[in-house]
Amino acid sequence: MREGLEDWEWAQTIVRFTDRRPPDATVQSVRAIARTKDGVVVCRLADGTAFLPGGTREEGESVDACVRRELAEEAGFLTTGRPRWFAAHSGVSYHRVPYRPYAPFPLKSWLWGVVEGRIAGPPTNPAGAEQVASVTVLPPEEAVELLEGEGRGYAQALRHWIDLGAPLEF
Repeated sequence: MREGLEDWEWAQTIVRFTDRRPPDATVQSVRAIARTKDGVVVCRLADGTAFLPGGTREEGESVDACVRRELAEEAGFLTTGRPRWFAAHSGVSYHRVPYRPYAPFPLKSWLWGVVEGRIAGPPTNPAGAEQVASVTVLPPEEAVELLEGEGRGYAQALRHWIDLGAPLEF
């Protein structure tokens, strides 16, 4: 599966959504469908912006370690299994410099995975990171509707996962 090119101006990158896993060396960020027994975790900022948890890899961090860290920081989510990677937004940056000195450039990818777990507490909201105001768990279809206008590929990836049959194993 490959869809058309999109200009993610916020990331200064032309991306394509694909179910082919990119090389880990090009993965700048990870995003997760954090699944509980009751549904999918959706985070909100104070301004009402909704998103699926995830974020930028730290220098030397594996994609699996990144998703576990980001889920704890943004959703207070404790994983009970390992992430299953199923899609990516991959592209080429048109910015002049990497997002971070160690980040892949100009090729970069946002890797999508699903992981089971539970909300174990509030988001840790570390200094300098997005400050999550609320965390909710929604049925997957409701989460798609909520995320539809947010951009950044959230609804697209969630819809793709639902179309796959919402599996945990790939």
